[in-house]
Amino acid sequence: MSPRTAVLAVVATILVVAAPLPAGAGPSGFSITPMAGYRGGGGFDEADSGRSLDINGGAAGSLVLNLEESTDRWYELIYSRQETRLQGADLDLTVQYLHFGGMAAWPQNGFSSYLAAGVGATWLRASGGASGSDTRPSFSIGVGALIPLWERVEVRLETRAYLTLTDGDSEFFCASGPQGGVCRVRYDGDVLTQIDAMAGLTFRF
Repeated sequence: MSPRTAVLAVVATILVVAAPLPAGAGPSGFSITPMAGYRGGGGFDEADSGRSLDINGGAAGSLVLNLEESTDRWYELIYSRQETRLQGADLDLTVQYLHFGGMAAWPQNGFSSYLAAGVGATWLRASGGASGSDTRPSFSIGVGALIPLWERVEVRLETRAYLTLTDGDSEFFCASGPQGGVCRVRYDGDVLTQIDAMAGLTFRF
């Protein structure tokens, strides 16, 4: 699937899961969900040698805000952050996502399954052997389950893929040296993909 096709697919998903409801089905409240879990995937090329520098998998966290349009449909704002390193390079890496989108749920026997999608931006910041940052457009799509715990509290389990649109010819994470600007890393391909598995508690108000 090309990046353009993937973007159109996610936008279409957002329009479906966050579409306005018929008159009379007004908002029923909002919720907040802190989440934590594991994120893996993604990598770059070293600018000089061309060797692959993979992003270390590890812990990540998210904060999700949902505005309800009905018991089964929400608007969604998600912020997610990971502190990690690039394998084989003296570089610490911070990856942050900020996405707006929608979420739709389908009641099951004792829980609800859901589909979520969002579009926004990815912010990458490196420090160590070189420093620098870059901001790129990105989108995400996730699936999960909502399990009632108490009247206004649910367990949220989710797997989400983040896809950042990149330019394979672009170099970044640069530092000034005796020879002028030195860039350590360039993007590998047109899409940087990371996938996470997270769990959290949803508090409804």
